Amino acid sequence: MNHEQAELLVSSRIDGERLTARQSAALERHLETCERCRAFERGAYRLREATRFQLAPAVPDLVEDVMTAVRAEPRPARLRAVREPAHRRRRLIPRLAPLVAAMLIGAIVGSLVVGGPWGERAGEPALAASDIVDGVSAAAVRLDAYEATFAISESHFSPDVAARELTMHVWFGAPERFRLDVTDHTAYPTATTPTDLRLIVDGPTWYASGPEPCPSSTCPLREAVVRNRLPFSTAAPIPTDLVLPLDVLTDAEDVTVLGRGTVLGRRAVRVEVPFERARPLFPFLSLGGQWRPFFERDRVRIWLDERSWFPLRWEVFPATGAERRAWALRFGLPPEHPGEPVFSAVALDVSLREPDAEVFRVPATARGSDQGARPVALGDLEAEAGFAPIAPPQVAGLDLHRAAMPQDGPVLGYADGLSFLTLGQSATWDGDTPFGPVSVRAEEVILPGGGVAYYEPSSGEQGRRLSIHAEGTDLYLESNLSRADLLSAAAALPVRGLPFPESWLVRTEAGVRIERVTLEQARAAVPFPIELPAALPEGVALASVELVDTGGGTGVTLYLRDRDADGAVGTIRLHLEPATSLPPATSAVQSTVNVGGVTGRFTPDRSQLEWVLEGLYTSVDAPGLDLAELLAIAVSIGAPSA
Repeated sequence: MNHEQAELLVSSRIDGERLTARQSAALERHLETCERCRAFERGAYRLREATRFQLAPAVPDLVEDVMTAVRAEPRPARLRAVREPAHRRRRLIPRLAPLVAAMLIGAIVGSLVVGGPWGERAGEPALAASDIVDGVSAAAVRLDAYEATFAISESHFSPDVAARELTMHVWFGAPERFRLDVTDHTAYPTATTPTDLRLIVDGPTWYASGPEPCPSSTCPLREAVVRNRLPFSTAAPIPTDLVLPLDVLTDAEDVTVLGRGTVLGRRAVRVEVPFERARPLFPFLSLGGQWRPFFERDRVRIWLDERSWFPLRWEVFPATGAERRAWALRFGLPPEHPGEPVFSAVALDVSLREPDAEVFRVPATARGSDQGARPVALGDLEAEAGFAPIAPPQVAGLDLHRAAMPQDGPVLGYADGLSFLTLGQSATWDGDTPFGPVSVRAEEVILPGGGVAYYEPSSGEQGRRLSIHAEGTDLYLESNLSRADLLSAAAALPVRGLPFPESWLVRTEAGVRIERVTLEQARAAVPFPIELPAALPEGVALASVELVDTGGGTGVTLYLRDRDADGAVGTIRLHLEPATSLPPATSAVQSTVNVGGVTGRFTPDRSQLEWVLEGLYTSVDAPGLDLAELLAIAVSIGAPSA
């Protein structure tokens, strides 16, 4: 394998494509001996991070092949036994106890900023994770303005730069005004482009400037702007978790409460989440310039203002284990102690004063793209759309903020503080998939009061989403509201959702016929039993079922998802088909494991466990789950008990 072939395969793998067994083995062998291609892989990883803030072509929110390409950000999960009481669930799948950090005070502000000791004060009730999640959610509608300055410290940036110092300034004005400035104060020993970044959002206009993400020390500067942006567009996003961590703290099951203390003289509560869950607190990593990498299971400790729930401080502590050490070697990082933070962001000041309008002024000379969603006055909406759109003055208690007219139909934006909901509509949708950013594998739900909708949880790139197919119209809703509030909002609309048309249920992928069916239909179509796992991560349930024509028979694939946040666990894929042996390996790195007495195979880079029992091949793959958690699921779906 030459360099060009290796670089092509590295790019494909990072983009989420699954390589053949031969390709994976050859690539791994090449990377073991080729420093140039290992360096390319490290650079490609950083460039992939940058795509989270890249500009999309016109109307990306309404083009199916773009909006269905949702890269779920997986995370470790806590498993539970279905229909078991909580104390028995904890015994079935033990929780991994968080490591206690040895150092709590960062080098930037020390004891001037952080008070203590951490822990509950006498007579003060302990806060549960659910209390914190509910508090953050309730605070979203109360927040109208915000301004803060943070000091950032980053360790092990490169072999010749042991630490970097930066500052970050954040402004927010409800509902769609935001600005983020990052200034790099590091004294580099050699010529290096400083990581000075700027992001400004002013309603329908989105602007970003800074160095291009690149693998070298000097990177070209870029300036980009998006005009006629859709309301609350996720293709030109606003990283408001820096103001209030709604996406980070969307799921109480993944939050560990560590205690109370003070930051900036404010009462604060300290929580811990894995880095993959905390990623919305690090939008600057994707905005441009160069940053050190982070392992998805590194631990992020966040200090939250106990009254307003602002993040006042957050630190990254390295995870432990062989997988993390191997990852660090791949990226050229030195040994990192799990008790010492490798990154910290500490608030120097926080204010609720209204930022000056000039703060959000976008440079008029900036060149960029147009999302094609030109603003439209509500009174002109029907004439522009060619039909009478559904346009209630309020949805889910949120007020109508603005309307826009992209190619496929009008989009309305509703907001209150940081809470938002967008409503897209089409009277002429003729696609073979749901309208809007919802996939054909979405969960079918019955709305309160009747009618059908198709639901997908939030992810790192998008909010919770619903698609409604009704007589003469197709709608989608996207929001950071809770699942229950989103379903209630959909039920209040003057339409009655219908099941998917027959033409949406059957498709062909890579020459394989796939049909969406109910669980009962699948059980009737195959000669083997289909059992749901009795142990699943908290909040995960069956979303959809597909029959797969494998050529040698009919297989079944079940998709199980967290109902609130796809980023919490990721999609768990359970596949069954008749077979007498395991298929060829799809990665050069795998291990033989005992699946309750049956010899199985574990592929760590796909987080996949496979085994064959009594003529039935079964695979479970779930990005973010480790081997112990996959084994627990395997045992609970019919594999011999351990």
